[in-house]
Amino acid sequence: MDDIVKQIGLKNNCTFCGVFRRQALDRGALLVKADKICTGHNADDIAETVLMNVLRGDIARLRRCTAITTGTDGALPRCKPFKYTYEKEIVMYAYFKKLDYFSTECIYSPNAYRGYARTYLKDLEKIRPSSIIDIIHSGESLSIKKDVKMPTQGTCSRCGYISSHPICKACMLLEGLNKGLPKLAIGKPHKARQRLAALGTVSPGNSSATASSSAATADSPSDSSSTAKTGTSDIPEQKVDF
Repeated sequence: MDDIVKQIGLKNNCTFCGVFRRQALDRGALLVKADKICTGHNADDIAETVLMNVLRGDIARLRRCTAITTGTDGALPRCKPFKYTYEKEIVMYAYFKKLDYFSTECIYSPNAYRGYARTYLKDLEKIRPSSIIDIIHSGESLSIKKDVKMPTQGTCSRCGYISSHPICKACMLLEGLNKGLPKLAIGKPHKARQRLAALGTVSPGNSSATASSSAATADSPSDSSSTAKTGTSDIPEQKVDF
């Protein structure tokens, strides 16, 4: 992340960290033949995510962000066992049990969008102590109209990773970094694809990958769909050359 921040600056760096971290978790889990990933997201995290998705108008994520288990139709489900546990309760338990835990914030997080949602949530909690759980319950109760078009899950045409777009976010971010244009894939997916198309890398019509592929993008496996869905250990590597 230090090298990425040198290029991207102190804004939007959480996008890179989040995308690469999620892929690293999935790829690592497949390598060790795990059948499920459990994350440490707590009630505070879930409530913050609900607020962020409401503010962004991200219907797809808003629909699934409150679920304890996601990805049940894929090879590697994720679950959040601490969904209803407050952050302060986890810290208190770790303290009294003398467990090792990280209490420091990421040095690049002060300018993160989530930080504003967290501050707002803490202010709400001072006024109404049940705000965190109330927001989670509200998120669980939201319903999506049937005529709203939702993204469909597929695989990245470059690396074979699960993606709702022809080219996954990680590959687009990597391409931007290696072309010296780190903000190339920041923002809405369709705008990112338009920027890539302007560089002649992606066709604007179907966003499929064309001839040139930079040294940093992943080598496409011979059967990308099987790599993403069957949980085989033949997982393509992605790297960034700085």
